[in-house]
Amino acid sequence: MSQRTVAVSPPKSDEPGALPMQTRSLPVNSVDADKRTVEVTFTTGAAVRRRAWGYNGSTLFDEVLEVSRSAVNLERLNAGAPALDSHSTYGTRSQLGVVERAWIEGKEGRALIRFPTKGVDDAADRMFAMVQEGIIRNVSVGYSLDEVRVEEPQKKGDVEKRIATRWTPFEVSFVTVPADAGAQVRGTEETFPVTIQRAMPANKEPSAMDEIETNTNATRTAPAVTVPPAPAAADASRAAPNADAAVRAAVEAERVRVSEITALGLRHGMPADFVAKQIASGAAVADVRAAVLDAIAARANETQISARGIDAQITRDEGDTIRAALETAILHRASPSAVKLDDAARQWRGMSLMEMGRTFHEQTTGERLRGLGKMELASRLLGLDTGLRSGGMLSTSDFPAILANVVSKRLRSAYEVAPQHWKRLSRQNNAPDFKARAITQLSNLPLLKQIREGGEYTHAALADSKESYALATFGRVVTITRQSLINDDLGAFDRLPMLLGRAAAETEASLFWAIITSNGPMGDGVALFHANHGNLGTAAAINIASLNEGRALMRKQKGLAAKAADAEPLNLTPAFIVVSPDKETEAQQFLATTLYPQQNSQVNPFAGSLLQITEARLTGNAWYLFADPATIDTIEYAYLEGEEGLYTESRLGFEVDGIEIKGRLDFAAKAIDWRGMLKNGGN
Repeated sequence: MSQRTVAVSPPKSDEPGALPMQTRSLPVNSVDADKRTVEVTFTTGAAVRRRAWGYNGSTLFDEVLEVSRSAVNLERLNAGAPALDSHSTYGTRSQLGVVERAWIEGKEGRALIRFPTKGVDDAADRMFAMVQEGIIRNVSVGYSLDEVRVEEPQKKGDVEKRIATRWTPFEVSFVTVPADAGAQVRGTEETFPVTIQRAMPANKEPSAMDEIETNTNATRTAPAVTVPPAPAAADASRAAPNADAAVRAAVEAERVRVSEITALGLRHGMPADFVAKQIASGAAVADVRAAVLDAIAARANETQISARGIDAQITRDEGDTIRAALETAILHRASPSAVKLDDAARQWRGMSLMEMGRTFHEQTTGERLRGLGKMELASRLLGLDTGLRSGGMLSTSDFPAILANVVSKRLRSAYEVAPQHWKRLSRQNNAPDFKARAITQLSNLPLLKQIREGGEYTHAALADSKESYALATFGRVVTITRQSLINDDLGAFDRLPMLLGRAAAETEASLFWAIITSNGPMGDGVALFHANHGNLGTAAAINIASLNEGRALMRKQKGLAAKAADAEPLNLTPAFIVVSPDKETEAQQFLATTLYPQQNSQVNPFAGSLLQITEARLTGNAWYLFADPATIDTIEYAYLEGEEGLYTESRLGFEVDGIEIKGRLDFAAKAIDWRGMLKNGGN
């Protein structure tokens, strides 16, 4: 429907500032005799023809209820709203049952009503039997209208539409004859404030009395007014005491304040919680207007991105902010020294995990979790009640995902900070799949040949040596159980992920160092460290002579030429010395610089030229020299392409009641060239 929104001032006489509770009727869906429950549909949002009365007679209009989670306030129903007999509220005897749950499914509002145990109440037993037998087939919902948008008729003969964009159901009643769709007022019930916005069709020109904001396209909300009472009621009101008049004046002033604050929020695009906080705090309209101006100024200073001449403002969803704050708060509780609280996360300080989960769930889904037992609440927060949820009875939040993300971050953090000095001796080259992968070790090119005038270039012959490996998968699973949540056990979020992350890093290191200690065969059938490879020194302690021998052997290593005579020396130099804990002190003493030597024999030529690496997986007296892997291939390690390092996944547990977080590692390591490494058996 094409339309434009204008401000109407003053409001029409049939647009009150407050309305009584409304009613609508719908049929009963299903009955569970064993559980004594009845499932009903309390709204489909269908248009209902109603009549508004004023001094100039009556006005017909269609009332449409918007059905969505943002439009329907289910707080009262989910707090244990009553199931009544024909909307009677004059005593507790008229309550037949209680609303157990209310939810939105598609474009319908549904509720589950529970009757008391048989024998507790005769009236409830009678009503349940009548419903079960199909005698009573209708229910009626009582609700208040909180915000209404009015759409003018498009053509002659049509009536205006009043669309309830925010409304609150209060109770569900079993009725014999559906309530009159045209009846709005039931007795002298309490009225509820309502904000009405009037939208004018595009084909209707505004009158001279309409206030149009052509520059801002803002929507003005008509201030709330009260329909003057009928003459008889006016006589009664004149007879009322002055105290009653003062109360009515105070109520009217509050309605006007609420209406104007709501209009300010809508006009300037303020968040819903901003308007609610200002109303609840009792702030004056002038103070709210100043706060809105401050918010607009702050919004104007936010980062702007210009693309093709159009400015785009980047904003963050409020739900994302809440999720990030809660995640930070849990990480801080698990490890206060590693994670600092920011302003957003500080509001969660002091809460247990169960309190955090309940508050987050209620804030983000609107579903109240009051009155649940500890195990039931833990199951709901962890998303374990899938049987109910699949039927559309329950809403779900992101709380399980937040917990899983916290564990994953701790797991990844522990993995990344674990000692991985072995990576300095090797190079990374990821694999696209799990197939065996052949790595070709190319020789260095022979020397360039002189080309005489008119001569031809000749092709250089290359020789290669193949090494192969395939990725393997390693992994473990950690679980956040219902018991961990109830016990507020932060070990599930700190120590256990830390141990698993470190275990993943140690798995990689073990596979790497096993290549060195096992001294397995290379592609040519000869052991990695072997005299035939020219990388096995004479067993000796770490001293100038043994290091000199090792350095000379590495410098004399040759490329893989087709003819041995054509191979040129690679002139490699050692960059690292690798030792076991048994040789650590010996290596440190030798590599220490001797200051101001008195004679040449006291000069250590290797001081400052080698970086020492000590590895506990090495044992005995053997020590090793490694060239810089940037100058020649040594050992290659690989991850699955796109999943480098530790990868985490989460799911709802099946074997256990909880969330399972899986740490997976697709990894392989293989020595692909022996010429950049040398072993000395030690003394």
